[in-house]
Amino acid sequence: MTFESCSGGGGRTDLGILARADRVQVSESTDPLDRLAIQHGLSQLHPARVMTSLAADSTDTTLNRRPSNLRFRFVSAMAGVLGVGGDLTSWSGQELAEARDLVALYKRIRHLVQHGELHRLRAPADGTGAGCAGADGPGGDGFSAVQYRRGDGGETAVLAWRHAQRFGTPVPPLRLRGLDRDALYRDAATGELHSGALLAHRGLRIPLHGPLDAAVVHLRKA
Repeated sequence: MTFESCSGGGGRTDLGILARADRVQVSESTDPLDRLAIQHGLSQLHPARVMTSLAADSTDTTLNRRPSNLRFRFVSAMAGVLGVGGDLTSWSGQELAEARDLVALYKRIRHLVQHGELHRLRAPADGTGAGCAGADGPGGDGFSAVQYRRGDGGETAVLAWRHAQRFGTPVPPLRLRGLDRDALYRDAATGELHSGALLAHRGLRIPLHGPLDAAVVHLRKA
């Protein structure tokens, strides 16, 4: 049996409640863009496995009322314990099929997210990050990313989000951390091979296009 505490606003997520609950709802806001900043802050103190993150309906009816696509909502929620909080009876057949595939993807990387080492490659608040090549200053390209890794660097997952895009600014490569620089890594989705040294020094390019786009890259040592 799993016990979950209510949202973490007002300092309700602390070691006292975590002595009695397995995880906490991060916030009552289900807006996926706002949740990136909320999850970034909470993860400074708590591991991803205690953060329940919901992929809800397209529009958060309580705050911003900002529509977002299903993939962005799911990948945002994948940074914690993924849950589905939408009215599934109102989702189209195409949305339900996409949601099924995204849930399956999360299950393949769940062990990395919930029990791996977190590397904050690029913070959501200002768009800057020491792990990124080609950053152009605070908020320059509206892009954030995290990396999860376990063990000796044989497997890793990168979650990335494009918040906004200005003047066609390309997404800069992400320098990944903790990998074996002498090894090759295979992308589980495309089969493409990447050098560990190249991923560490030059970085990984993430296929993100336009605002509110998101991607997951799952790499295993070949």
